Amino acid sequence: MIPSQLKNTSANVQPKNLKSYLLSKGWVAEGEVLGQATIWHRPEENYYDFEVIQPKSADVNGYVQRVVDAVIEIASFEERDALKVLKDINNFFSDSVKIRVVHSDVEEGTIPIEDGVLLIEKSRDLLAATTLSTFCKKAYFTGQRNAEAQSFIKQLRLGQTEVGSFIVNLIAPIPEIVNSQLDQDEMSVTRAVTNNLSRSLVALGNGLESYEKSESVFEFESIIQNGVSANLCDALVGLSGFSKSRAFTISICRAGIEADTQELPTQFSFFPQQVPTLELASAFYKGNYVIKSYEAFGVVSKMTHLPDDDFGEITVRSSIRGVEKNVSVQLPLENYWQAVHAHESSEVVSCKGSLSVTAKSAKLIEPYEFKIVGKQL
Repeated sequence: MIPSQLKNTSANVQPKNLKSYLLSKGWVAEGEVLGQATIWHRPEENYYDFEVIQPKSADVNGYVQRVVDAVIEIASFEERDALKVLKDINNFFSDSVKIRVVHSDVEEGTIPIEDGVLLIEKSRDLLAATTLSTFCKKAYFTGQRNAEAQSFIKQLRLGQTEVGSFIVNLIAPIPEIVNSQLDQDEMSVTRAVTNNLSRSLVALGNGLESYEKSESVFEFESIIQNGVSANLCDALVGLSGFSKSRAFTISICRAGIEADTQELPTQFSFFPQQVPTLELASAFYKGNYVIKSYEAFGVVSKMTHLPDDDFGEITVRSSIRGVEKNVSVQLPLENYWQAVHAHESSEVVSCKGSLSVTAKSAKLIEPYEFKIVGKQL
């Protein structure tokens, strides 16, 4: 008995996909059946008995059954599951990215409509972020996308959803002439993007593990060069749903038309408990983060005190990761007046605390151990 999923999916197979798959796997065409089908055999003497009848048109009577028979024969020769063979045939001219969400409210293959819309939107954003970082590595992409990235994003297709929790298919076609046009060490834009996605997710996974051990946001800095960005992190957070409670997997399927010797991972899993760290990484890439146990050290450049306040605020020119910036510090009046005198005599001050950094400001939180260091050298 033929599984219904195999039969239903076989209906989507295009004749050119089956033919191209057979050619790519070394099958040899050795005749026709009434001009409506091609007969294929293995070239190896020991495997010559394997025979595939490939319909030349989808209009042939019994087309679906003929495709099913062909897939079963190919799977038998390759010693693989027939559904996996069928997937490779269907994807022969396209790389694809499948996003599967896992939660109790999607077990029947449906999803709340608002979350479904968000899932598709963030799936698109995932590939948009990956496309942008394929052409240029940056912590955060803003503004208009470059023409090359925009062109690739426009060619993406949304495939048929699949049962199995809830699965979204994003399809990225590869030109059929790609192999004849590219040199051996080159690749199509599509493959460059999907390979970049794999490298980005590997690097991000390593970054998440490193942060868990060190609790330092700077663990995320080095992986920018691997294609990780705020945009990528935001897309992944969105895939967990509005409530940020869904686990999800990302699977990358590579087209058979383009040979690729790189052995990159193709499946990645994310869990709800990782969402806060992804949000923290995104904030870091946007210039918003906290440095624990920071010491502001420099001259006082600005002072502010209102008559009715029991505190004053100073601004210290201090180095933050090698760049001198203005750091605001709120001090009790005793320390504030000390800072005023230090300013008048051009003396350096220091103060410890947690430094909250944004793209436009830096502020020392819960300051302690304020002191005057002495004259600037």
